[in-house]
Amino acid sequence: MLKPFTKQSNKYLINTIILVLLVFSKTLLALDSDKDADFLLEGDNFKNLPVVENNLTQIKYWGNISIQQGTLKIKSDEAIIFNDKGGVAKVHLTGSPVKMEQIVDVEFGKIDIVAKDIDFRVNEDLLIMTGNVVIKSKIQGEMRGEKITMNLKTKEIKGEKSDNQRVKLIIKSKKDNE
Repeated sequence: MLKPFTKQSNKYLINTIILVLLVFSKTLLALDSDKDADFLLEGDNFKNLPVVENNLTQIKYWGNISIQQGTLKIKSDEAIIFNDKGGVAKVHLTGSPVKMEQIVDVEFGKIDIVAKDIDFRVNEDLLIMTGNVVIKSKIQGEMRGEKITMNLKTKEIKGEKSDNQRVKLIIKSKKDNE
C-alpha cells in the first residue's frame, strides 16, 4: 500500500534529492592528489592534426584509448585533445561507450560514468555527457539521461530528456545502502 506524501516525507525527499545532486556535482573534483598526478594517455594510434581552428591544435588518438590521472580512469574508442598556448583546452571522447571512473573521496567512494560521448571543456570547467548517460555511485544511487551537463565551477548539474527518454534519478533505500 502506498503512503501519501506528508510535509515531513516531502521535505525528506527534497533534502535527499538536493544531497544526491550535490554529491554528483562534486564527482570530478575528486581527490586532491589526482590533480597532482601525471596525466597518462595511451592508444593504438595517434595523429597530430595540422589543422588549427580557433587557435587550437588537435591531436587525435583512436583504438583502445586509456586515460589515467590518479584515481581517474577513462576508456574510449577515440579521443581528440585540443591544445592552446596554455595547454589542454578541451578533450572530446567517443566510444561504444566511453567509461569513466573516479574515487571522489573516502566518504563517497567511487563513481562510474558511462556515455557515448564526453566533451570536457577544460577552460570552461564544463563536462558535457551525451548518449545514454548513466552516473552511478554505490552510496548515492544512479542518474540517467540522454544529456547531462556538469559545471565544475558552480557545481550545477543539468539533465535533458531525449524524444522518448526522461531524466531519471534513482535513490536507493537505506536498507540497500547498509
